[in-house]
Amino acid sequence: MKKSLIVLCVVIVICSLLTALLLLKLPSSPSDAPALPTPTSTAQPTNQALQQAINQSIIYLKQTQHPIGLLMLNVIYRQFAIAEFKDSLQRYDQLWASSTDPLIRVWRRIADYNTSIVQPDDFNSVTDQLDRLTIPALYSDRSSLPDDYLTRLTNAMENGFIFASQSTGGSLNSGAYLLTHVLLATIWLQNNNCSLQLPEDFTTNLYEMNAALIGDGSQVNDIQLEAAAFLYQAGQGNLVDPAFVQNVIAAQFTDGGWFVDQDEPYKTDWHPSVLALMFLLYIQNPATSYPTMLAPAPS
Repeated sequence: MKKSLIVLCVVIVICSLLTALLLLKLPSSPSDAPALPTPTSTAQPTNQALQQAINQSIIYLKQTQHPIGLLMLNVIYRQFAIAEFKDSLQRYDQLWASSTDPLIRVWRRIADYNTSIVQPDDFNSVTDQLDRLTIPALYSDRSSLPDDYLTRLTNAMENGFIFASQSTGGSLNSGAYLLTHVLLATIWLQNNNCSLQLPEDFTTNLYEMNAALIGDGSQVNDIQLEAAAFLYQAGQGNLVDPAFVQNVIAAQFTDGGWFVDQDEPYKTDWHPSVLALMFLLYIQNPATSYPTMLAPAPS
C-alpha cells in the first residue's frame, strides 16, 4: 500500500511538471488585450472563391453609369465575352448623346475603331497630364504623335517613379499614376501597331517600376489594381506578386466592389472595381497574350 502511494505521488508530480512546462510555452493573452491580426494567406484562391469574386463584381459593375467605366466594361466584354457587358457601348452612346463634354467623344475610340463622332476641336480639351500621355497613343493609328511625345513618356516615367518613392505609410502618392498611364500608353501604341522607337530598356524599366507599385501584394488600392491589370494586359503578369491575388479577393466589399484606398473605406467605386475584375479575369484565364484593349479594325 505504501509503495502504491509513493508511485501515485511520483506520477502526480511528473504530470504537474509537464503541465507547467506546457503552460510556460503558451503565449499569454490577457482578456483585455486586443486580438492579434490574422496573417494574410499567400495561398492561391480556390476556383470557387475566384469565381464568386468575379460574379459579385459583375453584378456590381452592371450598375455603373460612368462613361469611362462603360468603355472599360466594353474592353472586358471583347476580351472575355462577359454577356452582362454586351450593351456597354450602347449605354455609353446614350450618355454622350446628352453630354457636352468633348472628351466623351474622344474616348469612344477605345470601343470603336471607326468612331466618327470625334471632332478636331475636341482635342483642345485634352489638358490633364495623364490624358496627354494616353490620348495620343489612343489615336496613333490615325494621327501623328506630338513632336515631344517621347519626352512626355520618358519624363512621366521618371517623375512617376520619384512620386512612388516618396510614398509613406502604405499610401501611394497620386503622382505615381504617371507610371501606370505610361504603361497604358505603351499598350495602346502596340495595339495600334505604332512604331515609336522607345529608348533601350524603357519598357523593361517601366514594367519593373509598375510591379514595384504592387510590392509584396499586401496592400490593395486603386493604383495597385491598375498596375496589376495593365501588367497582365502587357503580358507581364509574372511580375505581380502571387500574394496579391488572394488579397484582392479578401479586399472585395460585400456589395461586390472595391475601395479606392483601404485607408479611406467610405464607399466602393467603379474605378478600382473594374480594374480588380480585369485582373481577376486575367488570373482565371491565363494566357501569354490577350485580345487588344482597343477595338481592332473590322476584319
